[in-house]
Amino acid sequence: MIGFWDILDRSENSSLIKEKQFDQQLGRVAKQLVEKYEIKYDPKQVVPADDNLADRVYQAGLDLFLKIGVFCRDTGRVMKFTREEVEWALRYAPTTVTYGQGRDAATMSYRSVEDMKPPFCLMTPVGTPVAEERFVPMVQSYVQEPLAQTFSSAFSQTVHGRPIKSGTPQEVEAAIWNVIKLREAARAAGRPHIGIHNLISNAERTDAMLAAMQAEFGAQPNDGLCIAAIAELKIDYERLKKVVFLRHSGHNKYGLYGPLMGGYAGGPEATAIVHVAHHFLGLLVFEVQWHCGFPLHIHYGCNTTRELLWLISITAQALSRHTHLLITANTFAAAGPCTEMVAYEIICNALTTTVSGADIDLAAVARNRHPERASGMEARMGAEAGHLAARQRITREQANEMVKQILIQYEHKFGDPPLGKRFDECYDLDTIQPTQEYLDLYEQIKEKLTKFELDYSLLL
Repeated sequence: MIGFWDILDRSENSSLIKEKQFDQQLGRVAKQLVEKYEIKYDPKQVVPADDNLADRVYQAGLDLFLKIGVFCRDTGRVMKFTREEVEWALRYAPTTVTYGQGRDAATMSYRSVEDMKPPFCLMTPVGTPVAEERFVPMVQSYVQEPLAQTFSSAFSQTVHGRPIKSGTPQEVEAAIWNVIKLREAARAAGRPHIGIHNLISNAERTDAMLAAMQAEFGAQPNDGLCIAAIAELKIDYERLKKVVFLRHSGHNKYGLYGPLMGGYAGGPEATAIVHVAHHFLGLLVFEVQWHCGFPLHIHYGCNTTRELLWLISITAQALSRHTHLLITANTFAAAGPCTEMVAYEIICNALTTTVSGADIDLAAVARNRHPERASGMEARMGAEAGHLAARQRITREQANEMVKQILIQYEHKFGDPPLGKRFDECYDLDTIQPTQEYLDLYEQIKEKLTKFELDYSLLL
């Protein structure tokens, strides 16, 4: 019913508007919809079990998308869509996506609210800056985790000793190096054919990315790339160029959405509506197979606060109840590796996400800002918590009580979260294994969490 050329035509021929006007209109309409649908954040219901609330959030998100549309920065035009077009796209949206080859193949499929099926676990340093010589070891620490079903990239601060500059030949070289080194990390972990859900973090320009998407560099047919929307509900031609390539190449593609709570949308209620709307953007404009959300607190740069956990939960429930979209939540923690706080943050996020009907993308830590602050151990913590939630058949009500008790352990630290240790301080670089200090810390955390009825013996 709607295709790529329709999208391109609308980006060139629709109504003109100033970007600031679009932003202001988005905030105004989102606020009106919060009032119309009586959407209210309750700090005592971090993981809501109110189906009617989830339904209202979904309808408000759909109304916002139909009213506001999508702003194209390169043309200054607003692309609008009809309810029938959205419903058609939802009807024919993918129900599964497969990454990897042979014994390393893994398939993501739809999850319902309180689904007993374990979450699909994507593991990644989320582009954490790392020294060139530690790039492969850091990435290997994720791909070697037994629960990892796909992985992706850190960000090397240099390539061949040279800084990476956008739009230069060095960026093309960096993108190719990125793919080569990711596949090298997979081989080092003994999983040579595992899927890579985002092949390139070392480049931002489309030409550099496409130059690197070659089999001789290590890209497999069903590896892929993300296409990130610009907050809020915006695109540009760089993103549409990726769409053109990916729709012909056979590589997988997913949408990446990071609405800011405290930005134009305002508080958690309006930001939840905006987050739902981004999934329609990804489906119609980017033609993605699955969706990854990382809504963020504008001041703390994470999504493990009480408000953001509520937002993640209610949007996942809204989408899971009304669509068969493949949705994931990407954890952004405030604290760094080898700290109690990061463990609590990631486990809270994984429990919330899993019972709410989404899969888990693990994990950005230390606000994704501090070089070398990331390791596979954080991903392990989240994946194990997600699997426990499914195996124990934890309900939303039960998860809410668990999450509230865990929040008490860390939410007072957001103003000054501990940075923790660098990768080379919490992993042995010869064996690529976590230090005994980190292993002991995690064991202590698990022992404490058994008091909150998380049964880690199920993972043995």
